[in-house]
Amino acid sequence: MNKISKNPITDKLSFTERLSFALGEVPGAANSIVAAFIMFYYTQNVGMSGVMVGTMLLISKLFDGVTDLLAGGIIDKTRTKWGKARPWLLWLAIPTGISLALMFMVPAGASDTFKIVYAFLTYNLFMTICYTVAGCAKSSLMALMTQNSRERGILAQFAMISGLCGGILGCSVTIPFVTKLSGGEMSNSGWRLAFIIYGVIVTASMLLSFAFSREYVLEHKAANDMKNADCTVDFKEGMFLFFKNKYLLIAAFSSLMVGFSMQFNSTAQTFFYQENMGDLNLTASMNLLNLLPTVISIIVLPGICLKYLGKKKSLLIGAAGQIIGYFLRAIAATVGGVPVLAIGTVICGLGAGPLSCIANTLAADAVDYGESRFGKRIEGLGSSVMTFASKITGGLGAAFVGWIVGEGSNISKSGIALSFGYLPALFLIADIVVITLFYHYEEDYKKITDIEIKETKEVKEVKGAVAAS
Repeated sequence: MNKISKNPITDKLSFTERLSFALGEVPGAANSIVAAFIMFYYTQNVGMSGVMVGTMLLISKLFDGVTDLLAGGIIDKTRTKWGKARPWLLWLAIPTGISLALMFMVPAGASDTFKIVYAFLTYNLFMTICYTVAGCAKSSLMALMTQNSRERGILAQFAMISGLCGGILGCSVTIPFVTKLSGGEMSNSGWRLAFIIYGVIVTASMLLSFAFSREYVLEHKAANDMKNADCTVDFKEGMFLFFKNKYLLIAAFSSLMVGFSMQFNSTAQTFFYQENMGDLNLTASMNLLNLLPTVISIIVLPGICLKYLGKKKSLLIGAAGQIIGYFLRAIAATVGGVPVLAIGTVICGLGAGPLSCIANTLAADAVDYGESRFGKRIEGLGSSVMTFASKITGGLGAAFVGWIVGEGSNISKSGIALSFGYLPALFLIADIVVITLFYHYEEDYKKITDIEIKETKEVKEVKGAVAAS
């Protein structure tokens, strides 16, 4: 292994290394674009049945959840000269780009049976295999690049900016881009060309992410002959270690609560603006209003909060801000109207940075805690459980909102308000309770780093004594 230049506990990462981590989030942005347009493409351009497509996507989601856990186990057993997570970005760069493009190449003149089989295979090739493993590898990198809590917060910021901006930009330009490539109408050739280009971008981003990142944590342990520097973990043992790790359980719970709050609000927003506020155009204007404070919050607030308040207080402040924002948005239809809705939207955006950025570092911190307690690291499985939780909230959240809101003549305005504002706030209240009562990582963090530093010092002293003799 090459000589390392950084101590993962005390040293800062370079801008290039932070950017490399952010580039690993580009497949996630592509996933957001796919989620926004795949149903439209299948039904409007290819002529597939909406019911058939919906069933296919539901079945695919079940496969997707299983492969998340398997991907984490595979990464934990990987050992190469490049590390354990980085090589998967290299190996999957081209397959991920190709599979992204293949989804939008359904033969329009084929039979209905062939179309659905082709769609099922190509959708799962991208979503269930390539994106799942690549996403798990990218998430695992945080715990492998640094053990510095502030640096992990910065990595989360970079990744969220990359994913958020890439997803919003892609969703904004895809329809006019496809139309332009189609010569004025949205043809199959336009969709194919657009997603071939997107596939090239995804492949290039993954290759750059691999090239400019380093797994300093494992390098540091190997260079100093520290225990468990090259210890693999099988799936069964990994799951056992996961459930023994209180901070991974807290991270999973927090991921579920934050995910459900975001999914309920996002899924119910169109209903709320149309039925409760009486103006569907608020969907666009409120999303644009939310964008600027969210981006500012992600860029500015996490670093400040971590420096002066610490991780736990920052999480609580971010969650409290979003709770206030959600309540204001929910009551806007009956009290205050659009001005109250706008104020609540801005407050929610400002709370996003301290909450989401820092929440995304919990799993990486929990991996360090698990190593200090049980002697083994499970970056892959720890990260895969987080991605599994996010997919669960995406699928179940949309279904629950549909059941609560109702449809047709039975649509419920109170159910809409409940889904749009009150339930998201309640999910975050539950998160606050658990974090307040059980999350004491910052108190334990010093013990963990002290052990690492002491172990390194002792090894160096032994090496020095051997060399002197």
